[in-house]
Amino acid sequence: MLKNKTQKELLQLCRTIIQPLAPNFHKGQSGKIAVIGGSEDYTGAPFFASHSSALLGADLSHIICEKMASPVLKSYSPDLMVHPYLYELQSPEMKEHLSKSEVDALLRLTVEDVVVKDQRQLDEIIEDVILPKIVGLLERIDIVVIGPGFGRDPLMLKTLVKIIEQLKVMNKPMILDADALYLLSIDPSLVKNYSKAIITPNVVEFDRLAKKLNVKFSINETDVSNLIESSINLSQKLGNVTVIQKNFKEIMVRDGEYLINELEGSNRRVGGQGDTLTGAIATFVNWSNNYNDGLWDPTSKKDKLSSEDSNLLACFAASSTVRLAASKAFAKYGRSMQTSNVHEFLGKAYDELFENDNYIKL
Repeated sequence: MLKNKTQKELLQLCRTIIQPLAPNFHKGQSGKIAVIGGSEDYTGAPFFASHSSALLGADLSHIICEKMASPVLKSYSPDLMVHPYLYELQSPEMKEHLSKSEVDALLRLTVEDVVVKDQRQLDEIIEDVILPKIVGLLERIDIVVIGPGFGRDPLMLKTLVKIIEQLKVMNKPMILDADALYLLSIDPSLVKNYSKAIITPNVVEFDRLAKKLNVKFSINETDVSNLIESSINLSQKLGNVTVIQKNFKEIMVRDGEYLINELEGSNRRVGGQGDTLTGAIATFVNWSNNYNDGLWDPTSKKDKLSSEDSNLLACFAASSTVRLAASKAFAKYGRSMQTSNVHEFLGKAYDELFENDNYIKL
């Protein structure tokens, strides 16, 4: 149904999966989003992901982060719910469970040893201390973003492995970005054949995954047909999970189908823009899932979208919104543009694309 449609036609079709603001909906039905990320060193990334999901219409936005990151994240905005349920190896709380020599030994492990091999000490801490609170929260969540600002601490990475495994058992949709993609480049089996997984690699992350999975790809590639081919191949190697390659044009692939976003964005590249996109994807994909579940009666009941097409359109809608917001922010701030400026324009970009009758120029 999406094949050969123009950008304008795709944007019009995106309106089908936009969840309406209905008086009979209760709090939470427009989206309960959780972002799992944030460490002592990196707090901006999970904030931008969670904040963008909220700005675009998710009712409830949670962040599950490392304990030392929590006070900082709580200070950014009272609109987000911050849960300090994660720990790094050198967190003070870990002194109750590990001696200094044990911590030092674990810190010397390679990432491969941490992720792929059994680590009984870490597993016991995760199962007994960390997971119980997290699982209790995730049971109430609709869709989960994993990885922004997570870092490479062994205990954090092993926890992330356990969380991904738990989410698959719970059959929850998940979006993997940033450090979760690094984890995936070590062990692609983590999401292989899991149809509810979405990965959002930039060119460097895509290159790392392509090398792991023997997919032909060049970081400097500018031929769109080659980028499409590499995205399809990567998706297939992972069992047809959804792949969004963040490049000069965003390429979205699912089950062999693909969309290309050609909307003008910003040539300014600044940290946090990818996290903004990830949060936007979470909100739109959750709406598409609600559309598939029949939460509301669509305006047009003709040609009901398949779940695959609606999910792909949701990714296209999120990409379009963030690209337009970035374009508007760059027009105002130029080279001084920051990701927080992009967030200023998310609402306007959304309205222009999906609420107004006049389309932007394409």
